[in-house]
Amino acid sequence: MQAQNPTQLLDNSAATLRSAGNVKIGFTFEAEEGSQTGYIKLQKQKFVLNMGGTITWFDGKTMWTYVKVNEEVNVTTPSAAAVAKMNPYAFLSFYKKGYTAKMGNSTSKEHEVVLTGSGDTSYKKVVVRISKSTKYPTCITMTSSKDVTTTIHCNSVLKNQKYTDATFRFNKKNYPDVEVVDLR
Repeated sequence: MQAQNPTQLLDNSAATLRSAGNVKIGFTFEAEEGSQTGYIKLQKQKFVLNMGGTITWFDGKTMWTYVKVNEEVNVTTPSAAAVAKMNPYAFLSFYKKGYTAKMGNSTSKEHEVVLTGSGDTSYKKVVVRISKSTKYPTCITMTSSKDVTTTIHCNSVLKNQKYTDATFRFNKKNYPDVEVVDLR
């Protein structure tokens, strides 16, 4: 049996996700505070991230973040680094800068790639599990330099979704009572 190349596995997974067209990914996010389900809709650099009490829209330039408990929407023009932290398309290539990849404990259904950060990386360790059948990431566990661990379980991927430009913009008509705070 031929040994797997961890970087090639990550590259193939990223290419498979990008080739899926517009996608909607359902996930469960686990952190010390508890767990939460949500979804992200992706169209190239545009996305909508819904985590229940918080929804973020990004149209490629402007970001709107709605926080339900505050009944407030903050409008910003985020940096590329800020966008990269939220958009899985950008996330799938972050490992190329400052991380060493090696194979972890793979199973009959999943590959495991362990990324170790060096120097000034956001995470000291990232473990990515990739389905052998779909090539999509199924679980990503990230450990920060302060030993805070978060895990994202990818529960579903719907390919070739139909989105309009309006999908990725905040619509005040849908939230008539919120305060809009423009921080641009």
